Amino acid sequence: MKRTAALLTVTTLLLAACKPTPMPTDPAQTEPAAPVVGQSLDVQDVMGTAQSAAKQLVAMTDPNSPNMDADLKPLLGLLGMGSAPVRPNSLDLSGAASFGKNFVQGLGGQGRVTTQAMGAVQEALATGTHTYTRNGGYQYSELPRDGYVQIDEQSGVRIETSWKVGGAPTVWVNNGYTYDSNTGQVLPLQQEVPTNATGSVTISGKTVAGLKFSMTPGDCLNTAGPTALTLSGWAGRETNAPAKLDLTYAWTEKDVLLSGSALYATTREKVAASMKLNVTGATSDRCGNAFTFTPKRADLTGTLDIPSHKTELNVYLRDLSNLEFSEKAMSAPNALDKIGGTLNAALTFNGKAVVTAFGPLADGRDMDLQPGDQVKFRYVKSGKLIETDFRTAEKDLQELANPRR
Repeated sequence: MKRTAALLTVTTLLLAACKPTPMPTDPAQTEPAAPVVGQSLDVQDVMGTAQSAAKQLVAMTDPNSPNMDADLKPLLGLLGMGSAPVRPNSLDLSGAASFGKNFVQGLGGQGRVTTQAMGAVQEALATGTHTYTRNGGYQYSELPRDGYVQIDEQSGVRIETSWKVGGAPTVWVNNGYTYDSNTGQVLPLQQEVPTNATGSVTISGKTVAGLKFSMTPGDCLNTAGPTALTLSGWAGRETNAPAKLDLTYAWTEKDVLLSGSALYATTREKVAASMKLNVTGATSDRCGNAFTFTPKRADLTGTLDIPSHKTELNVYLRDLSNLEFSEKAMSAPNALDKIGGTLNAALTFNGKAVVTAFGPLADGRDMDLQPGDQVKFRYVKSGKLIETDFRTAEKDLQELANPRR
């Protein structure tokens, strides 16, 4: 009996091991469900719905709202968006708004050291400690040399940045041109940028905002951008933050990746947004004169969730062909006319389709010799389900976005 049970157990395990693992389904292969008259948002109502969502968002961010998170109010006072309550043993924030403006102006002007190097004007990151005293005076210290600190003694606000966390270097980024009044010449302008930096805002001894930034500049920052970048920030409090932001970017030999998310919460409601873009292809000579990027597929997903107004976007491009991003290809006449591949896209509102698009990108049998006429667009307009091609859909949607007066 024991041998029989053991044999059955071994047989079951072998059969389970031989069972093929189901392959994940590519969402691009499934045509999105069509909008439904009476259930889906009519495209003529899109602008009104967007205005309704915007009003709700404004109400949620009103600093005078009773639902405003208590830890956010002092920061909004600093930004001049409302008054913050005065707590016991805390300092008055009446001058906080003007202090915030002074901080931005300091980074943009007085705090910078302007030098000339190799025929270019270089604007360095602001450094040192700048203190506005209680009696209206001003004090300056050269320290820290790798960061910037601004203190307002009257409001109890301290803003601090560290430009070289862990000894990380800074880099110079081309930032247009500037006129040199001493020589009468127009010279290239370069801005110093950190590769690993942090920042914080403290009010009356309590940290109310934090920021982290890191960047891998790569070998051709000024022509092709960084190879990787991350940014994260929070406001109110670090744990269970009522407001936060995250951003990630990377460019590899095979992919271009960009993702981000944001959250804002009151004591009763929250707004959340997220997006993710992944473009797969081949990159050659990224830092040279013959830079070329040839995409093969792309995935774009995004969500904006405002209470009672949830919008989702999904776009999938597959088997792309005759599409090249290079100086030569993009400067050619009608550069996109021979593009091939497939499109699968859907915009939904509160779980119901608003606009869908599905089909091959290549030019069809019509006589216009332009791509997109084989893509089937569907949406509800004036209470009727419309099924049409790209040209008609583009015209309808543009008219809704820019209505005639």
